Amino acid sequence: MLRVEDLGGGVRRLTLENPQRRNALDSETLDALEGAVSKPDGVRCWLLSGAGGHFCSGWNLTRLEELDPNGPLPDEHIGRVFDALQRCDAPTVAFVEGSAFGAGFELACACDFRLASESAVFCIPPARLGIVYAPKGIARVAGVIGLGRARSMLLSARKVAAAQALMMGVVDEVATEARALDFAREMAATAPLAVAGMKRIFRGELDGIEALRRKSFFSEDAAEGLAAVLEKRKPDFKGR
Repeated sequence: MLRVEDLGGGVRRLTLENPQRRNALDSETLDALEGAVSKPDGVRCWLLSGAGGHFCSGWNLTRLEELDPNGPLPDEHIGRVFDALQRCDAPTVAFVEGSAFGAGFELACACDFRLASESAVFCIPPARLGIVYAPKGIARVAGVIGLGRARSMLLSARKVAAAQALMMGVVDEVATEARALDFAREMAATAPLAVAGMKRIFRGELDGIEALRRKSFFSEDAAEGLAAVLEKRKPDFKGR
């Protein structure tokens, strides 16, 4: 299950709700997540979290018994939905408590920012399960923490606590839930056009980017940003 809440100020929270299995993913939850991010009306920042003191324990292992040897693997569905999350124009923030294992770790890596409580534990365990992790997933993780650290975590299947995750660059801050919400509100206060354009550059989508950059210089948001600086006040961006 997925709970969707508007928290004000343009922040929309998506909470994984399967606490009995530490918010493990299944096809229904992935469909709900994909559907939610496909409707970004009014969203200036997405905040992802999990219910019951855990972020996400990865793919629901009890569903592995249902797989058809000749059918699609869960990775295809996971990859498509996490790609959709990465394509969001608005910033995405993961608040990680407890377990962030396997696809749960990859879900956090699909977000722009990761804040973790002191209880957070990160792990990618397929080497202990006898499963080869998906190339796209490995690339997604390596894109965040670097090839060497991704290799270390995947091949050893070791667990990394919050403090070490901060040192490794897995998370941006070790923080409380209240701080994660404040962080999301800070992100929501930025200029939507500027953020969307720069996220495109980070994704390597450079076609038409110079035209978009030129347009941004003459946008209403640019005029508002300059006026706010000169008038020493907070800007009120409209995304135009």
